[in-house]
Formats: sequence, C-alpha cells, structure tokens
Amino acid sequence: MELMKKMNISMALAWLITGMVFFCSCSGSDYINAIPANSSALISIDMQKMAESNPQASKTGVLKSLLHVEDVTDCGIDVSEKMYLFETVDGNLGLCAKVSDAADLEDWLNQLSKEQKLCENVTEKKGFHFSVLKNSWLVGFSDQALLIMGPVVADAQAELQRMMIKYLKADEEHGIQSSPMFERLDSISSPMALVAQAQALPEKFVAPFTLGAPKNADASQIVIAAEMNLQKGMLRIKGETFSFNPDINQALQSAVASYRPIQGKYLESMPDDATAGIFMNVDGKKFLPMMQTNKGIQQLLLGINAAIDMDNIIRSVNGDMAIVLPSFSDANLKMTMAAQLAHYQWLADVDYWKESCPKGASIADWGKNAYYYTDGKTSFYFGVSDDKQFFSGSDELLASYAIKRSNHPVSADIRKEIKGQKLAMVINLNKTGNSGDVMAAVTSLLSPIFGNLNSCLLYTSPSPRDGLSFFNIYQSGNNSVSICSPSGLCAAQ
Repeated sequence: MELMKKMNISMALAWLITGMVFFCSCSGSDYINAIPANSSALISIDMQKMAESNPQASKTGVLKSLLHVEDVTDCGIDVSEKMYLFETVDGNLGLCAKVSDAADLEDWLNQLSKEQKLCENVTEKKGFHFSVLKNSWLVGFSDQALLIMGPVVADAQAELQRMMIKYLKADEEHGIQSSPMFERLDSISSPMALVAQAQALPEKFVAPFTLGAPKNADASQIVIAAEMNLQKGMLRIKGETFSFNPDINQALQSAVASYRPIQGKYLESMPDDATAGIFMNVDGKKFLPMMQTNKGIQQLLLGINAAIDMDNIIRSVNGDMAIVLPSFSDANLKMTMAAQLAHYQWLADVDYWKESCPKGASIADWGKNAYYYTDGKTSFYFGVSDDKQFFSGSDELLASYAIKRSNHPVSADIRKEIKGQKLAMVINLNKTGNSGDVMAAVTSLLSPIFGNLNSCLLYTSPSPRDGLSFFNIYQSGNNSVSICSPSGLCAAQ
C-alpha cells in the first residue's frame, strides 16, 4: 500500500513536470522570438505600465501612431504584453507584438484595406499571413507574433517576406531571446528600455558615443543600454555605454577620467538654429589620445591637420570646450571650436606652419594672435584671445563668434540641464537632413505616449557614485535634442 502511494506521488510529480515543460516551451513570450536575431537596436515598450504611470499615455498609442489609424479595437493584438521596436543590421525598421487572435487580426487588416485603403488584403504564404501597409511596410503574422518591417520598395518586398517567414518560424534557440543584446534589454525593469549598438545611430552623430573606445573598435561593438521613466512630464532615462568585448569595455570605463563637469562657458555661443554642438570640460593632454583614436573626430579635422598642429592646440586646452556645427553636409561642412586654454605657447610655431604649408595652401595673419588657413577649397580661421580662449571657424564670421554669446542661443532650459554634466551633444532636428527624418519619425511615434515631443534633452548624471549615466527627454519648443554622456554615453567611474 505504501509502495503504491509512493508510485502515485511519483507519477503525479512526473505529470506535473511534464506539464510545466509543455507550458514553458509554449510560453507567453514566444512571440519575441520573431524579432530578428541580428537586430542592432531594440526598444521594449510596456504600454500597460506606461498607462499606469502616465494618465496621458494610451495602451494603444504606439499602434495608432505606427499604423495611422484611430481605432484598434478588436485588432487581434495583445496590447497588455510588451511591444518591441527594432532595427536590423541591414537598416530595416520593425515592430513586434503579441497576437491574441489571428482571425481578428486578419479581419481587422482586411477592413483597413476595404474601408481606408491603408493596406492590401491579407494573403497566406507557407502558413503565415501577410499584407502590405502604406505600400512600403510589410505586415506578417502567425498565431503568436506580429511583425511589421520596412520601409521597402515594391521590388524588395518578396525578399523581405522570405526573411520574415524565417523570423516568424524562429524558436528561442535561434531567435533574439538567446542574444546578449536581448538579455541586457530584458534585465532593465522600466516601462521603456533601450539597447542599441552605436552603429544603429545616425552616422553623423556616432563620434561622441564612441569616444574612448580603442581605434580598432567597430561601432557594432559599442552598446548603449538605458531605462526610461516618465516623471512630472519628463521622460527620465538612466543608461550606460559598454561593450561585450572586455578590452573595449575597459577602455570606455577608463575614458571617464578625461571628463570633468561642464562649467557652461560656451553654452550661449551655440545658436538655436545650429545643426549640432558638443560640449565638455577636459584636460587636453588626457583628452588628445581619445580624439586621435576616434575616426569621426579625425575626419572632422582632416585637412586642417595637414598644415596646423591641432594636436598641440588640443594639448593646451584646460577647461570648457565646444565644437559647434552650424551646418553639416558632405558638400558643405561648417564648424566652430572654442576652448579655454592653459597656455598658448604653440603660437610660437605659427611661423613654421606658414613655411611648411602643403603646395597650394597658405596661412596668413588675420588679427592679433589670429590667423587663417586656406587651400583654395577649405578655409579655417583661428586665434587666441587675451584671456587664453581659443576660437576657430570655417569662415571669418563663425570664428569671430565662437567664444561670444549668440544673439539667439539654445534655450535656457537646455543650458541649465547641460551645465554640470560630463559630455553633451545638442542636435537640432530641423537641420539634420535624412537623420532628422528618422528622428522626426521616432518623435512622431512616441507623441501619443508622451505628448507633443517637439524636442528632446538627454543628459547624464554628474555623480560618479551613480554608476550609470542619466538621460532626460523633455518637451520644448525649439526642436533640439541634447545627448550627454561621460564616455560615449556612460560608464561608472
């Protein structure tokens, strides 16, 4: 009798374990495996938590914004589960959501096709359902997962559909959940979370995020992770920059020592209509090696270095430093630089620079301790004020105002947030060209959740004890974005 009892208990346990295995193998998170495993950027959005903490937020806001529809009732999508935005290494953007009822989703899309002409009628291929949204976004779904990917031209849609079938078939072993990127994302407990490789950022603005990394480090090896919370009308983001490569990660962490709190000396020098500005406070002797190993910075200085010893100028910096880009295009790069100097002993070398200019180039006097370089295509004006401030620019007017207060500086709110931080980058959305289009699209997507985000300010914590960097996004009317960070974006001291 006792033996039978023990056998019954054992069998019950076996059935229990079997049941647990079954349910775990088909868990509520299986839809996440549809996210491409090679994604270079991931954003998780928990609309349930978002709506609980922010009365303005709507659980369906992201869907409405993305699909440009007002009614997502009975759409077959489970908005109580997290949604994920992603970018693949080949540049495709996408959304992944959990399907609650595939039949309802099919009916809803067909209704959108019939009544609003927003998409094509749903078709079936290899057991999955597909539609095309607004002629350029491919919609694919199974009983578990919804994928929206694009934008792609008509000729490329067949290939993307083939890839989406592969993604929708993926299990946990081959899906995103097995990747270090997702593991890091999943460890962040906040309504919104971000993990992105630096290469996923607009190319023009990658440089500040990779400062401190070894010269041979690829942007795909540098990762930004952040948690985001809405507090008092402000999206508060706590994040860090790191690398899964131990050597690169160590370099990023060590770079923090090169940054000191920004005093704000040149914050008013940046006009509110400039494309971008980078602000910091450094000891030039420590900061120079970081500039020398950064491809983006070196590209900015290319050509100037052929005649002017910028290395020596950077070594003399001790205090606030600002690089402002009034405009930024491959055809027309305009730049100013301002910095507080410890000394200007390098002025003694200017005569040698004049004599050793490359053929076709020259350096001439411009004013007291001021000069200009030209090679017929590029011009660079530079000099030192009586109180040891370096000023420079791609033309005479820009250089003259590099250390002066602009008639229309960036807003006082932005200046206040930047002061005291370690490194800040301000980006004007109205002046960024194609990059601005991407940013504007993201801003539009988030507007239903956070309100009218015409501009964003992101900043780091000045406190080394925090161990992480802090960012903020808040409403402002000047279409500016500020991004601040100690070493590319983050890092503990």
